Amino acid sequence: MIDKLSIDNKLGDLIKNVSILEGLKNISIHDLKKSPKDQWSIFYGLQISIQIVIDIGNHILAELKESRIEEYADVIDKLGERQIIPEDFARRIRGITGLRNLLVHEYGVIRIEKIYDMLQNNLSDFTEFHDYIQSYITE
Repeated sequence: MIDKLSIDNKLGDLIKNVSILEGLKNISIHDLKKSPKDQWSIFYGLQISIQIVIDIGNHILAELKESRIEEYADVIDKLGERQIIPEDFARRIRGITGLRNLLVHEYGVIRIEKIYDMLQNNLSDFTEFHDYIQSYITE
């Protein structure tokens, strides 16, 4: 059985994170490049938000007995295949799992410009995910 309380708590955390990240959108790219503190805040906020998306997806898919998950991107794909989130939305956001890995494991150089672009243009993806999951668990 899906633990709705746990998912609700995670969704609440996701919205709090998005609110904090929204507050950081007013920093210029120039100032961001010079501020390790703001970089850390944005990197960490995005990392945790992406992890919440993955954790929620894993929980729901485990309850549905989905076992063909080898990578974090598979979580997003399976949510789309099972119509928990729309498939086109799943295709659009699946790349966040790679960003999560980059932020966590520092596989390569983190391009500030890419992070800044996500901050400016893609925070609504988290809110959209929230809404789809909220709708799913209330059905």
